[in-house]
Amino acid sequence: MSECTHQDAIPSSDTRRNGFFGTQTVFVAWVLLYVLSSSVAHAASYTFSPNSGSHGIGESFTVRVMVDAAGAAVNTGDGTITYDTAKLTAVSISKDGSPFNLWVTEPSINASAGTISFAGGGTAAISGSKAVMTITFKGKAEGDASVKMSKGTLLAGAGQNALTGALPAAALTITAAAAKPTPPPSSEPPPTKKPERVVNIPTPEAPVVKSATHPDQSVWYKERTAKFTWDIPYGVTSLKVGFDEKQEGEATEIHEPPISDFTKSDIVDGVYHFHIQYMNRGGWGSSTTYKISIDGTPPEEFSASATGGDLTAQVRFETRDTLSGIALYRIGVDDGRTRDVQPNELVSGGYTITNMDPGDHTITVVAVDQAGNEREAKAPVTVTGTKPVDPTTQPIETSGFGPIYWVSLLFMAALAIVITMLIKERRAFHEEKDHIKREAMEAGDKLINIFGVLRDEIEEKVLELSHKPNMTDNERNILEALKDALDISEELIDKEIEDVRKLLK
Repeated sequence: MSECTHQDAIPSSDTRRNGFFGTQTVFVAWVLLYVLSSSVAHAASYTFSPNSGSHGIGESFTVRVMVDAAGAAVNTGDGTITYDTAKLTAVSISKDGSPFNLWVTEPSINASAGTISFAGGGTAAISGSKAVMTITFKGKAEGDASVKMSKGTLLAGAGQNALTGALPAAALTITAAAAKPTPPPSSEPPPTKKPERVVNIPTPEAPVVKSATHPDQSVWYKERTAKFTWDIPYGVTSLKVGFDEKQEGEATEIHEPPISDFTKSDIVDGVYHFHIQYMNRGGWGSSTTYKISIDGTPPEEFSASATGGDLTAQVRFETRDTLSGIALYRIGVDDGRTRDVQPNELVSGGYTITNMDPGDHTITVVAVDQAGNEREAKAPVTVTGTKPVDPTTQPIETSGFGPIYWVSLLFMAALAIVITMLIKERRAFHEEKDHIKREAMEAGDKLINIFGVLRDEIEEKVLELSHKPNMTDNERNILEALKDALDISEELIDKEIEDVRKLLK
């Protein structure tokens, strides 16, 4: 029995061989499992979310491009996505929340090629599954449409491509747009909508324009710089102006915020129009047109000739102003006083000056146009004849007792009579004034005396009544009021008498 037991305890060579190979098999399997598990743990991938779906024509929907790091330190990636342009339209791309915040190639849509390209990375490794971008598509035509990634890479921190497996694809179906279901009829009446309050804001009124440089629109001016001003009414948010030669022109130059003046310089001769229009929340209002007429050029050059006669001279001249026209001619002789002559006063282009002194003279003709521009011409002339003597300049012979003497004597006598009468009237006035003054003083004294007697009588009666036994309150009030009335009356009389005395001093 012991022998049998020993033999059983010692394994045979086959048994030892089988155990050795079994142990090797388990070890190799463990190593392979470790390698495979390590490879799977660090395999990154792209996916689409969702990767399938059905959408109607004209319907907008989104597909997210996801990165699953799966434990790899992925922080950089690129790729190209293709889509069926016959069935889909790529509308837009959103990068909100993307782990890639540094872009070498911004996500962009090539609508003609049907591709979307991107290349970027982040400052930190991706943890878990994150959406790199969100693409918005819209259904274009019925049928099956695919969205797939044609190429792509995902790089880990060491620069190795961690992307494994097939690139993602999404199977989409585009259907006809579904008709909206008709709601069942309701027995309840539809709710009554409260009418919305509509506020109609009127457009602004036409601006009122003024010009300090060209205040009258019907007058010609020679100033070539024009300034226009206006007020800015409440509510006006902007305005537009324009300056041209058209009366029916438009304001095109917009100013926001609005301005309150406009200046135009170096204006050439002609007729111009300034246009302005206000705008508020109600829209553009009516426009205003302001006309200005500019003529800064003098009349055309001209010459003058003069023919002398008997104390007269006829001067001939003629010119024109092609823009504003001739307003008047200013004609002067030598350096003396000038006279203004209207164009319609000329006779056959000439003007006759009368009452001239004999001798040689120079006649100056100044042509003035409607804008105030001037052009001058001179003409020499010799005047003949003899000027009559002015009788008022002849000396007057006088004698000692001529008419002037007697007229002077009569004037002095009349003056003495008037002075005497004035003295008598003044004396009579003063005498009358003194008489009135005395009478007034006497009347005042008598009035004071009479009022004093009356006051004494009334006070005596009041004193007697005040000692009356069983006097009622009403009677006492009457007595007090009577005393007050006497005091007030006395003050008024004294004041009036004093005023009369002041007047008569």
